[in-house]
Order: sequence, then C-alpha cells, then structure tokens
Amino acid sequence: MLKTNHKQIRFYDTSALLGGAPIEENSYISSIVFDELEHIKTSSQKDESVKFAARALVRKLMCEADFMNEIFEQEELEKLMKKYRFLERKNDSLLICEALLLSKKYDVTFVTQDACQCLIIENRFREITVEYFQEEKYKENLWAGYKTMFVPEHLLESIYSNPACNVLQVDTNEYINVVDRDENTCDLIKWDGNEYRSLNYKPINSEYFGKINPRNTQQKMYFDLLQNRDIPIKLCRGNYGTGKTYLALAHAMHLIQFHKFDKLIFIRNNIEVAGSKALGALPGDEYDKLLPYLMPLADHLGGIEALEACVDEGIIEPIHVGFLRGRSFNNAIIFVDEGENLTSNIMKLIVGRVGENSELWILGDEAQADLDIFKKNSGIATLINSLKGHPKFGTIELIKPERSAVAQMCDLIK
Repeated sequence: MLKTNHKQIRFYDTSALLGGAPIEENSYISSIVFDELEHIKTSSQKDESVKFAARALVRKLMCEADFMNEIFEQEELEKLMKKYRFLERKNDSLLICEALLLSKKYDVTFVTQDACQCLIIENRFREITVEYFQEEKYKENLWAGYKTMFVPEHLLESIYSNPACNVLQVDTNEYINVVDRDENTCDLIKWDGNEYRSLNYKPINSEYFGKINPRNTQQKMYFDLLQNRDIPIKLCRGNYGTGKTYLALAHAMHLIQFHKFDKLIFIRNNIEVAGSKALGALPGDEYDKLLPYLMPLADHLGGIEALEACVDEGIIEPIHVGFLRGRSFNNAIIFVDEGENLTSNIMKLIVGRVGENSELWILGDEAQADLDIFKKNSGIATLINSLKGHPKFGTIELIKPERSAVAQMCDLIK
C-alpha cells in the first residue's frame, strides 16, 4: 500500500470479528457486516455456538464498542464490481469495494480471518493493507499470581531486614517462589501491598475431607490464599487434577463447619461438554435439573446422599447462573466452578452478588472452555486483567497434577 498522510482506520470483516479480533481505536465496521451477523443469528445452517457468538458480538458492538461507519450508495459499489470483473458477486467482494472507496480518504488496513480474502487483497489491491488475523497473536499470558525468581543473597537479606520496601517490584498479593541457582525452592514469600511476608497457612481439616496438607509449591500458595480473610475475591486456575476444586471445597466446608460462614452458594454455568450431544430438557424442579451438573460436587463430598444432606440442611445452595440477577449473598462463600465457561458480563454479574462478610471463590481452566464464545470473551481473563494488583483480589495458577498415574496418561493423547 502507498503511504499517505491520511488518517489510519482498521476495516474488519465478519470472519475477523467472530474470530475474536479486538476492536481497536479508529475501527470501521460496515453495514454489510451487521447484515451478515443478523443472518448468522437466525440461520438454521449454523452451529448454536456460532449463533450465540454472533448475538453476543452484536450486543457488544451496539452497547460497548466505539467504531466508524459510513453509508455508500449501491451504485458506487456496483461500479467497482464491474471494474474488477474477477470479483464474485458476494458480500466479501462488496466489502473489498467499500474498503477501496474508503481508501480515497483513509489509510485502510483490512482485517480478516479469511485466507482467500487475504490473498485477493494482497495480490490485487495496492490501495489497501491487509492483516490476516490469527487468534494466537492476541492470546494473553494471564497473570499466574506468583513468580519464580533467583534472588541474590544480599537482596534477600534486604527483604528480611526491610520488608516494607518492594525491592522486587511485584504486584500486590503476588507470591515469590525464591529459588537457588539449582532452581530448588529456598523460601516462599508474598508482597501484600505493604510488606513482604512469609506464607501463613495451616493444614485443611474438615468433617468431610479429613486432614489435607499441600503437596507442591503452588498448593502451598493456594492454601495461603484460601485462608487469607483479607482477600474476598480468590481465583484459582489450573489443569484437571491439580486440586483447585477439591482443596477449595475442603476449606470451604471447614469454614462452614466452624461457623465462619453460613453456607456455600454453588454456581456453575450448565454447559454441555464440547462435542457431546445435548440431553434436551431435563425433568423435575430446579434442583433436579441442576443435579447432573452437581455430581462433581457430590463426588468430592462422598456421594449424592452427602450432597443432598448438605442441601437439605441449608449448608449448600446450588443456583443456576440465569437466576442470579437481583440476588445478594451475605455471610456466604460464593463458589463458582468451571469458571472457564463464563463470559465477561456473567463474571461481572457474579462479582456484583457478593454481600456483607461474603467471599467469592472462582475455579477454572480456560483451556477447557466448551464454546468459542467463552474463549474469545473469557470472564476469567477479564477478571484477572481488571483486578490484578487490587488488594482484595488474589489468584494462583496450579501447574502440577496430583491425580492417579493412569489419569495423568490423558496428557499423552494428542
């Protein structure tokens, strides 16, 4: 493309937007794209997850995004179509023509996830820059809540003698796994926003789970986070088998047993596993419909009878995400499992339900999100990026599986 002094704009096609391309400053979205999204929303030929993503995208564009849009006469577009006879008469070609018209007064970057569209523009139209959007390019490395660092002895002595000085320049509520030159852990410390301190945790001991000690370095940090009442919003990420749900549930039941909280509010978005066939409408009342999604909770508690006893006693209250609006939970642990299946808006809704003397515990693994919409609009990612460094927020990423040797063989399946 020939460089000019024109204002630069980013022209998005439908594939890029549905692919998760971020709406940046000076973005342009054509009316043709909106027409395509409206068609996708109701098309019987599209997968439900694609239709869901189209509906969510339209809402986001209309309510949140700031973008440019101009109306072109159909005759102008038709005239260009005749000039470039190799263009097929379809929306992709109309978008190219619209971008060409805009290139008369703007420097246009055409953003697409369509490889054919990319090649056509790249080889035929020097007036436009093309960018092939790849989701991986924008994939974030989310804050793990800790760093592993070799700290020179003199610096470590400085931390011990003057803990109020943040010499390592870490974020509030960030843990430090201090290692020696052989990468062996020699200390675990945390910057709480005011000073560095050693970890302060005890074994978890509850009626349902017995006595539990941490099995690895990250679990030690997790124990410390779970037991810190000064941090009401706690997030734990990690692959299956790392202990994120088991350990949190064990400590939650311990706190309820000793009357630190009244109950556990159990929230999970009832999404079927990706690739599985939906069962359709389930019989029974609200609890009966939620029961299949509560079975992992029952497994941890010792069976369905134990779960039902907790529900009957009011110790555990399962709630569907769709019934949260308007609720407020006081003196409770709001326990969100499978947090990877939450959008940013749902996460915001849940945070807004935390009442007096309550805590919000969120557990999830974004790699296990079951629909594309949760990967492209991740509530977990939004929560971390929005609250990182806030004194009332803490997170830990668990990395070491603690399941059976046979269960760990799933990692060998590619």
